[in-house]
Amino acid sequence: MPKTKLARRGRLAPVMMLAGSLILSVLPYSAVAAETGTVIRYCHGYGCAMRSPVRLSGGDLATLRRMLASGSGSPSAERAAIGRADQWFERLAGRQTGTSKDGAKDVYQLFTPPSEIDCVDEATNTTTLLNLIQSRGWLRHHKVGSIDRRGFLVDGRYPHHTATIRDKSSGVVWVVDSWVRANGEPPDIKPLSVWKDEGGLRG
Repeated sequence: MPKTKLARRGRLAPVMMLAGSLILSVLPYSAVAAETGTVIRYCHGYGCAMRSPVRLSGGDLATLRRMLASGSGSPSAERAAIGRADQWFERLAGRQTGTSKDGAKDVYQLFTPPSEIDCVDEATNTTTLLNLIQSRGWLRHHKVGSIDRRGFLVDGRYPHHTATIRDKSSGVVWVVDSWVRANGEPPDIKPLSVWKDEGGLRG
């Protein structure tokens, strides 16, 4: 190639790079940095007896990110967004693991079908989802907490577990309890102090 053409190309390179940067700066996030899919383990069969892989595609993660972004305005809005995300996640996981027909308040049985999910499974799965969301930087107002418990049978209440989140501004701990309803239905989201005083022989 003639030297004049090489020199011209060399002079144009910085201009082309600048133009490319300007184009990227005005493109929507999804067009610049597509989400990378991931695989997580989903508990079912009671007490995490089974841990099946659940695949979240790049599109799934983009959907999840938008859900959380819709609640970024306030702690209460973020809790509502977490509830929607939990419902969405249960439906997605249900299709992949055969747990779509899991009912509300399932308790231990001698012969437990793998399609059923108890509160240990539910609390673990919700915490897994919350940790995924947190690891991506999609939680603004809350921090993921540890699994909490209530009930000992001797106190007239069925032993029950739940996922928790902590409001960063107020310090209040909230439960995200998806065991109380069937697969894909809204979880209970309420202060842990309230949740601790509830429950009966069926939880």
